[in-house]
Amino acid sequence: MSWLNDHGLAFYFLQRLEDTSASNNLPEPVISYLKNNFAANQMRVRHMLAQFEILNQKFTERGIRYAVMKGFSLVPQFCADSSLRHQSDLDYLIDKSSWSAAQQVVIEAGYKPKEQTKSEDLVFLKPDMGMASRGAEQYQARAPHTVELHLDIWDSDSYGLPSLCSFFSVARSDTRLFNGLRFPALTEEDAFLLQVLHAAGHLFGYWIRLSCLFEIGYFLNQRHSDTAFWKRVERRIDTNMILREFVVIVSELVHELFAPPLPLLILAWQPLLRPGARVWMENYARNWLFGKLPIHQFCLFPRTKFVLFLQQQYRTEVIPEHLVRKRVIPTARLPGIASALKRQPSLLLNRNWWKHKLVVRRSLFHALAGLRYVCEIPRWRWLNRASLQSDSMNA
Repeated sequence: MSWLNDHGLAFYFLQRLEDTSASNNLPEPVISYLKNNFAANQMRVRHMLAQFEILNQKFTERGIRYAVMKGFSLVPQFCADSSLRHQSDLDYLIDKSSWSAAQQVVIEAGYKPKEQTKSEDLVFLKPDMGMASRGAEQYQARAPHTVELHLDIWDSDSYGLPSLCSFFSVARSDTRLFNGLRFPALTEEDAFLLQVLHAAGHLFGYWIRLSCLFEIGYFLNQRHSDTAFWKRVERRIDTNMILREFVVIVSELVHELFAPPLPLLILAWQPLLRPGARVWMENYARNWLFGKLPIHQFCLFPRTKFVLFLQQQYRTEVIPEHLVRKRVIPTARLPGIASALKRQPSLLLNRNWWKHKLVVRRSLFHALAGLRYVCEIPRWRWLNRASLQSDSMNA
């Protein structure tokens, strides 16, 4: 049950049980647990929808140029019913000209900004909501949710990957209707590509909820034969080979797990995937996807950082050795912790604050995962050499 909750699949599983009349195959306490959580999540969706309506109305009244991303904009294309999703945030793409005004609206709605590390993204949380929760608690209406404002989507600097600066824009949006509400959202092709990049971003960030891939699979099931749509996707990607390969990688991961039919366009792109990425997909992808969540749970020599082998295939330039080490054993959170302690020395004795920061657990995870990654390097190199030899023999 923890695994289903952490991966966002609990209610999709419940729906499948009910659709196939298989609920009686599970013990009554299990079914009751799922149904009670689902009822709680329905209340949560209504609560978040009310907040969503308030923010949208205020944005419109202030003339703020925005587009809704993910969340409620995914229904029904990626999810038949919003109550089947565990939603933890409200995401908005904001035009640069409206950036300051949008922040003010969110603050007036009762949210306060969290400590930020990137100027292109701002995260807001209501002070009375407490810290993030897991298990059944996450489905309660009053469980924490955030409001996230974005100037851009793809964080190329964090991953050392090619930039997609301003690829998504509020100028490329359509009016969407959901539950009686009208709001601007990304066009269908941009919404699909955003889901691909969202999945890729989590992939390179060491973890991904399988519900993200499941929802892309739901979309592919509905639209795999829509030739006009895939032509628009092809035109949108144009000559961006990196984005094209990300579409292939994410779609193959979805197909591996949930077996939706792949459109002809993606099938045509598959043979063009670069060799190193193909080696990773064939030898690492499936086991990597089933890693533990949260990733900082104790695990002896976790395989989490094996995704660095895939990430290295898309770096645009040689990364200095010290930056490679920083990715294996990150220290980015340490300056923030030091700064917070300098501002408020009493935090040094605050047990809850240290517990929230997970310093020991994170440090242990990065040390063990980094060591496992280093030990895997010889095998990775051998697999790539074997693949190249096989390709040359078949040529």
